[in-house]
Amino acid sequence: MTTDHRPQDYETTGPQDHETTGPKDPQDHNHRPRIMDYGLRTTDYKGFTLIELLVVIAIIAILAALLLPVLASAKAKAFRTQCASQLKQLGVGFHLFAMDNDDRYPPAGYGTSNGQLAWDSWIHNYIGGIAPVNDLITGETPTGLCPKVELCPADRIPTLENDPQWGWVKWGMRRSYAMNSVGPNWSVDYQVSTANQRYPLPDLTWPGRQGVGIYWMDNGLPLWGLPDWNARGYKTGVVKDPAGTILLAEEPNIQNVVGNIWPCICNGPYAPSSSDLYQIDPSPDAKNFGNNQYGLHSRRFNYLCHDNHVEGLKIEQTVGIGTLTSPKGMWTVTPGD
Repeated sequence: MTTDHRPQDYETTGPQDHETTGPKDPQDHNHRPRIMDYGLRTTDYKGFTLIELLVVIAIIAILAALLLPVLASAKAKAFRTQCASQLKQLGVGFHLFAMDNDDRYPPAGYGTSNGQLAWDSWIHNYIGGIAPVNDLITGETPTGLCPKVELCPADRIPTLENDPQWGWVKWGMRRSYAMNSVGPNWSVDYQVSTANQRYPLPDLTWPGRQGVGIYWMDNGLPLWGLPDWNARGYKTGVVKDPAGTILLAEEPNIQNVVGNIWPCICNGPYAPSSSDLYQIDPSPDAKNFGNNQYGLHSRRFNYLCHDNHVEGLKIEQTVGIGTLTSPKGMWTVTPGD
């Protein structure tokens, strides 16, 4: 007789013993079902195929194309917001100056052969500036002493130190703003003679006249030929519509640095010919960066009005019944034009 040496729980898979498969007693954990091997094997992945990789790259590119304009718009809005905040701080400086100086605004500028002053020189101490008088009167305040609120965050075009013509401006900090000028006519509206420090202010009710930014020019005070810190500006009362009249406009220019007299004024949005004294100069050799900054501000400039509110506007929205090269509207002290 042959002895069967198989274990007692040995399971067969033949039809004759199919009832014996599995544990003899469900409560008996020593008898577990046998895991059957049906020949299934795990697949070994070797990475993306070239087509799969290209599809992923294409999806990323599409998402980036969708997101970049949104991010650029958000960045431009942040620049405009910060710029507006800075203009309001400058506006506070103007009003504090007026309170201390017979209710008069500072002039836009005063140039002599031995020195110069610009509007930001007069309000320097009111906007956190600490530069001494001897630095302020040079026309180029040292960068480390320049109030940071004078530079719009979107005004980022660099000036090369080795620039043969404009390398000097690296000694100062770019200034992005200028006062709304009296008008566009040389010697009558800007670079006006002080008449030996009598300061005959032009009549702003005349046709073609604009704002309170008077730019004086003479040989300076007797003895030293320096500009007069007590030069006269306009009374605040000449502005009949403070909320609708521009005090400061953005005017980015390679020469526009803190404390410098040129350009301390802005004659309007668009130069009729090559000129530094407008927000945008269409000439191909322009030293004006208005086109660039206008684009960075989503086709808008920020404007500080006399009531100290700031608006971001397209240039066409500022000229009233005038034109871009001969503006009225917000550029004049005359209401309703």
